[in-house]
Amino acid sequence: MGSLGLDGIETEAGRCFNCGCLAVSPSDVGVALVALDASIVTTKRTVTAQEFFTSTATRSTILDEDELVTEIQVPRPPRGARQNYLKFTLRKPVDFAVASVASVITMRGGACTDARIALGAVAPEPVRAKRAEEALKGRPIDESNAAEAAEEALSGANPLAKNAYKIEIAKTLVKRAILG
Repeated sequence: MGSLGLDGIETEAGRCFNCGCLAVSPSDVGVALVALDASIVTTKRTVTAQEFFTSTATRSTILDEDELVTEIQVPRPPRGARQNYLKFTLRKPVDFAVASVASVITMRGGACTDARIALGAVAPEPVRAKRAEEALKGRPIDESNAAEAAEEALSGANPLAKNAYKIEIAKTLVKRAILG
């Protein structure tokens, strides 16, 4: 039972079942690999990280029963790229993210030429913030543009009754990741 004891375990279980997050992807690595445009090599195939971390209501993995991951390929970031990963947790002992963001922002001549932003702990799989990425392209990275991109990243979010608070947390993380 570890150091929590039976009462502590029951308290934690009650807290967990009432937090409102509902089946979100707890992976820090998955969010980062999606933003980095990584590929996952298995004993049968090569898939993008986005595809690899896709889940369904009936399957938590795309792997076949006899399939193993053999390699993770991360492309070299382009010149001028800045990478960032940030997450918000409620407590130190439980380090899974309430919300997280991974970003790769490429700059040239003072303007963003490419952006990859992935959100974590907001859905059953990492989510690319494509509207935020597009909002940054061709523009300088400054406070105003980062705030606008953060708004775009969460536009259309449809929170559940008990987890709407994640939207503001995620916006803040996106803005901070963009500003680096």
